[in-house]
Amino acid sequence: MMPDDSHIHNIAGSILRNYDYLFPSAYPDIPLNLNMLKEAMAETGFFLEEEKIPEFMENIELQLAAMVPLNWNNYGTIAILLNKTHPEEDLIAISLQRITELVRELPNFNDAAVPDEDTLDSIIYTWISLTDEYPGFTEDEAWS
Repeated sequence: MMPDDSHIHNIAGSILRNYDYLFPSAYPDIPLNLNMLKEAMAETGFFLEEEKIPEFMENIELQLAAMVPLNWNNYGTIAILLNKTHPEEDLIAISLQRITELVRELPNFNDAAVPDEDTLDSIIYTWISLTDEYPGFTEDEAWS
């Protein structure tokens, strides 16, 4: 059976309920591992072929990213959401002010602090790494 949005939402919700002590996370990314996923799948009665789990796990991570409370420490998760919700942004020309605005517009973002420039740079660089638009540089190109 292929997962639909309701399966993804239910499984992500199960993970959030069972591991609520991990959220909000003090780390940049969603704390998700295979055991958490398999436990939630069993709890919701959903089973999937082993070879489909990596892609499914990405979908669960995206759903969790949209559900958990976020703060400026979660730059990896923020970048995942911005990549999904604002694929049209020019990441080379984007300003720090624009990044701040986009992050504050995320419905599950609730940090009133003013981010430092390093945090905003981390969001931008992580976001760029998630896109296919900007191919990786060779070592020679990176230093020129």
